[in-house]
This record gives sequence, structure tokens and C-alpha cells, in this order.
Amino acid sequence: MRFSISRRAFIASAPIAAALLAAPKGNAIRVGCQANAWPLKQGDFGQLLKALEEMRRLDYLGFECNIKFVQDQFANAGEARAQIEKTGVHFIGAHTSMGQAKPDTFPKSVAGVAALGADFIVMSGNGLAKDGKFEMSALREKASQIEALAKTCIQGGIRLAYHNHNPEFTNGNAEIEGLAKATSPELVNFLMDAGHGYLGGGNPAEFMAGHAKRIVGIHLKTFKGAQQVPLGQGDFGFEALAAAIKKTGWTGWLMTEEGGGSKINTAAVGPDRNYIRRIFGV
Repeated sequence: MRFSISRRAFIASAPIAAALLAAPKGNAIRVGCQANAWPLKQGDFGQLLKALEEMRRLDYLGFECNIKFVQDQFANAGEARAQIEKTGVHFIGAHTSMGQAKPDTFPKSVAGVAALGADFIVMSGNGLAKDGKFEMSALREKASQIEALAKTCIQGGIRLAYHNHNPEFTNGNAEIEGLAKATSPELVNFLMDAGHGYLGGGNPAEFMAGHAKRIVGIHLKTFKGAQQVPLGQGDFGFEALAAAIKKTGWTGWLMTEEGGGSKINTAAVGPDRNYIRRIFGV
């Protein structure tokens, strides 16, 4: 029996097929993109959707963005989620910080991000010390705060992924290793920023080797001195990290993160995708 489908039905089904392709899979590495590379404006949801369409054209299957770019859609989450899913780009997570996660507003933010279809709240915090040396009491307090935020996320139907900057990887990965030991795997995952890890003098490949099961995503960025440059043009590459990923059998989201704030570099996103194919094979 021959099956046929009209052109109109095929076109209508294309976003659904793309969304299924981008949906989370437990046994594969997927490639995503942080929306920082685009000059987004808070409150302009249409602009974010256009960025997602461009990401999909460049073969990115997922995205992450600052929570401020989606929070205006919380009251209209059902329609906004449908618009996101129509692009075929999966909502990996919304980024916020421990300082912004206030007790009276954070549960509402969690509920809103979950309603939009995201998998994670990506949570960053301040490093305890620039040289990677800190008091254990301060580490335990920070770990306790992260776990409390993680419990709020789980109650709201989403997970917390802790995002590092440079300080957590200084002094031999000291703080990030401490946080991994001081927090429960059942509560806290990690979105490892490998670029910041290397810039801080640490070893992201080593952290991957020891904690692969807790790492749900990886930010890829590189620097020439202190200046961020496109992948493959910096002072360091990610060959060692790629080898660690292969050895551990890690699966999760590999994400390029260009720009942020006033440092917009949309043009690098396409070449970054080619770099990821070449180094990571995906």
C-alpha cells in the first residue's frame, strides 16, 4: 500500500518533526546554543524566536537564554511554549543567579520556566575566592543554598544545573570539586562552563572524568588573553575535553556561548558549529 501526504500537510508537520528531533534523549550528545550571541531585548519575545529559527538553520537543536528574555511570557506560557516548540529548538534552560533567586519570587520563576518547557534552571553563583582557597564553612553554606534552590526547582517540575565561572576552577578545580562533594547528586546537576574553567587555570576534562553523570551540559567558549574569540581561535582548545567525553561515554548538551551583554558576535555561531563537529564529532 502506497502512503502519500499532501504538500500542505508535510509543511505543517515539519516543525513537529524538528521538535521531536530536538527533544531530550538519554543516549546522545546534542548540540545547543546560548542566545547571548544575538542582540536580544528584554520583552521582545519575537526577537528571541527569530534567533531560535536561525539556530535551527545552523543545526543547533537546543537553546539556553537569560531568564529575563522569557519572564514576560510566564503569564502566557502555553502559547509561548507552542511558539518555541514550533521552531524545532528545544528549551534547555533559563539562566539566573543565586543573588537574583529571592525566596518570594524564585518559586514563581521556576514555575514559569517549567511551563515554557525548559529542562533546567541554570544557576550561577559568585566564586568563594579568586585564588581558589576558601573556608570550608563558606563552601558548606554555599552548597546548602544551592541545594535549597534545587529543592524549589524539583518541586516546580524542573532541575537545577549549577554554572561555574573562572573562580570555581582555580587552584586545581578546588571549589567546583568541593561543591560536587558537598551537594547531593539527587538534587544538583552541573552545567560546566569549560571556557571559564580553562580561563581560571583549571581542568574541565578532569572534572568531566570524575563527574560525568552529574554534568547535563557544557558551555564552550575560548579566549585570546582575556578577550573572547570564536572557537578554534583562542589560547586553548577542547581536544582533551572531547577525549574525556569519549572515554566516559558522556551524553548531554554541548553548547556554544558567544558574547553576552554588549559583546555580540552572531557571526561566530555558524563557524562554532563547524568546530564542534570537527572536535567532538557531533
